[in-house]
Amino acid sequence: MGSKKSDNGSAIVVGIVLVAVFCALAWPYYLGTWLAVEFGADNPSTARTATGWVLESIYLIGLVSLGIWSWWSDEREKEKARRLEAEKRQREIDFGSDGARLYESAEAAIARIAGSEAARAGWLGDPADFDFRADLWSIAANLRRAEEIRKVMAGAAGIRRFTRTDEQMLDDARRTVAALEQSVQRRVELIGECARQAEDIDRALREERENAEDARRREELRGRLGTVLYGSPATPAEEGSESADVVKARAAAFHELKALVDKHRIDEGQ
Repeated sequence: MGSKKSDNGSAIVVGIVLVAVFCALAWPYYLGTWLAVEFGADNPSTARTATGWVLESIYLIGLVSLGIWSWWSDEREKEKARRLEAEKRQREIDFGSDGARLYESAEAAIARIAGSEAARAGWLGDPADFDFRADLWSIAANLRRAEEIRKVMAGAAGIRRFTRTDEQMLDDARRTVAALEQSVQRRVELIGECARQAEDIDRALREERENAEDARRREELRGRLGTVLYGSPATPAEEGSESADVVKARAAAFHELKALVDKHRIDEGQ
């Protein structure tokens, strides 16, 4: 008896679901037929049926298009994730795990600069003034060379005896790797400092807007109170904008840091 009731309940649920699905798919047809009759078509008539199927076709095409677009967007996101993961693995192979982290840190800092309000509002100058692509290329080249040297040096682990020339060469290799890593570290730090300066400019710009809004509200309050108390609006005192000065100072600091980054790259190329 209990099993029979359970089967009946399941059948009812399935029936409700099927009816709901049918209504979700077929409502444009019934809407079209109703509209056709409302506008004078006979019931039944070819015009009524055609109108229903036109709306139904548009609806179904829209559903299919939405499904295809959703699938395509999902696949595109998956492909992007796979590509980024492949690039990350390749960087770890080319640069080593520590080098890959340094490179990603520089990339993230550059993205923060490019996405800042300071960049969009022109406080950092033209886009060419905060273009760090050459620096990323140089960082990648140094990290790749350092990792290549380390991999070659790893082959020395199985050698028991070295000549003086071999030892000198290994020492040169260690010094070269250290110099390359130090150069990369310094450049990444400078780029990170540029990003912090851009973020400081953003904060100063927000404060300037907030101060301007406060000043507007104060002026409005003075005007209303002045009229009530003295019969004429109070004249507000002129105040300088500390935030504007901060923005200008931070922008100047950013350009100084960018000049250091450029100088670092140029010195390396010499």
